[in-house]
Amino acid sequence: MNNTIILATIFILIIAGFLVINRIYRNRPAAEDHHSHDGEDGVCCGKHTNCAKGYDNSNLYFDDEELDRFKGTKQEEYTEADIEEFRQILYTMKSEEVSTWAHCLQTRGIEMPQEIKDEVLQILQ
Repeated sequence: MNNTIILATIFILIIAGFLVINRIYRNRPAAEDHHSHDGEDGVCCGKHTNCAKGYDNSNLYFDDEELDRFKGTKQEEYTEADIEEFRQILYTMKSEEVSTWAHCLQTRGIEMPQEIKDEVLQILQ
């Protein structure tokens, strides 16, 4: 009888441990060892981390509506003042929000200046 209770307790602890570990690994972001460079003209789009996350676009918006005026602007068309505006917004958010922000800009048709893309990639690494 005591052996049965001990074995049942061990079995329950093993199952509970497995469930806890499974939940931890499921909520952890996947490491990104391989980058695909399938962006425009063979250049990396800089949003690899965003693409695989499956965001719910209906609730995706940051307090950056002033950037909406850049919709359709090409990355080489930005002035230094424009770049600084993106930079100001980028560095006022939490680092864990950067990926979502970059994805949000993409879904709104706002192309980031190359300098900001580079800084976003550095933050995401």
